[in-house]
Amino acid sequence: MPKYKVQNTGCGQSSPECQGSASPECQDVCVNPACGDPKLLAVLAPVIYDEIGINLCRSVPLGVTVSTAYPSAVAASAEVMDISYNTSGTAATTVAPISGRPNCYEVTLTDLTVTFAVKLYDCANRLLATLTVPAVYLPTNSTLPDYAYYDEDTNPDSVTLEIFAPYGISYQDASTESPSLNIIGFSSVNNMLRQGLNLSANPCVLCFNTDDSTVTIGLSLILQSIYFAQYKIPHQGKAVIPKGSLVPPEDSVCMNFVSGGILDREIKPLELGPPDCEEYLKQDCSPACEPCCGSYTLPAVPAGEPEAGEDA
Repeated sequence: MPKYKVQNTGCGQSSPECQGSASPECQDVCVNPACGDPKLLAVLAPVIYDEIGINLCRSVPLGVTVSTAYPSAVAASAEVMDISYNTSGTAATTVAPISGRPNCYEVTLTDLTVTFAVKLYDCANRLLATLTVPAVYLPTNSTLPDYAYYDEDTNPDSVTLEIFAPYGISYQDASTESPSLNIIGFSSVNNMLRQGLNLSANPCVLCFNTDDSTVTIGLSLILQSIYFAQYKIPHQGKAVIPKGSLVPPEDSVCMNFVSGGILDREIKPLELGPPDCEEYLKQDCSPACEPCCGSYTLPAVPAGEPEAGEDA
């Protein structure tokens, strides 16, 4: 099998004099990897090529009688765990190329079943319960209970979004008959980014009604076309990971010292002889002083203790 390597440096495996060399101009990284940071970092990053968002809103029943089960509940928050949609039938969410415009697609969203994690709190912001609550946004089936929350302005039966996707879209099971719309949520199944079209949602609880046990949730749906692309970016070195401490906080000088930096002697050695002539600093400068030490003052540089987290 042929082997390929960079030829323009003259420092490949055909240059044995470079083995073990510390010179960056003549170093075989296959033998001695280089240390340090690059000037420009090459990264393979998920790049957003286009995105568009819409806002929806509806009332969501909690499925429990709040005044009975959680009588002290006065506030609620919501998190989107997952979004599911139909891929077949008249109420299917579809992804279709726009005729004559090969770089853009139409995405029609409908019958989105959004699963919320609704958290209930008391007046002291203590968590009382976390409820798993499903709700259908953009309902189309008039025979289902969720259709009662249909509203032409705030929760219609469908929306169609146009998005720029120049590198194409992803497909399910490698079949072009099944375009894929990836969901980014907070479940163990749908919680990651994928190349192609991605749909995520940000919720906001607008009203918490303990009388009828409902929450009104505004939902921002965000559609994005994302591709992994390679870029060179400037950087400021690797991120420094903050270090946690197993030592409990205790207000004592001993504890502060133990958790602080290492002591180091910081007194400067004398620079003997010209031009500084610091040997004269050993002389008593009062009441008179030799000319060579006239411009000096004794520095007060005792051994110091660095602050916690600083280098000694």
